Amino acid sequence: MKATEEEISALRQRIATARAASLLSDTEIGSLTRVHPSQVGRICRGEFKTISNSVVQICKAIGIQMETALLNASEEGVAWRKLEASLRSLWDNTPEGADKIVRVLDTIQSLRRG
Repeated sequence: MKATEEEISALRQRIATARAASLLSDTEIGSLTRVHPSQVGRICRGEFKTISNSVVQICKAIGIQMETALLNASEEGVAWRKLEASLRSLWDNTPEGADKIVRVLDTIQSLRRG
């Protein structure tokens, strides 16, 4: 995917933020994306120059929608806070409750993929 240096710089920041919030290890992200954990680490540290398929897969795994990845950060921040508030209202603060919400979201994602 072609992107300007400014867009890639903004994406690097978004990846770092989303990666920290995801609480997933490089190995877990690698398992989800089929990207080697060492490459996951490099990409999550911002060590990339183009938006490769690996970057796209990692973004998806940590919750960054590539269709909106190059949006204004403040617009995305507002949307994320709205989504986060909705998720928090659904969650009963238990690991089991989190697992249930994740299963529902995974099902929605699989339906969206068709």
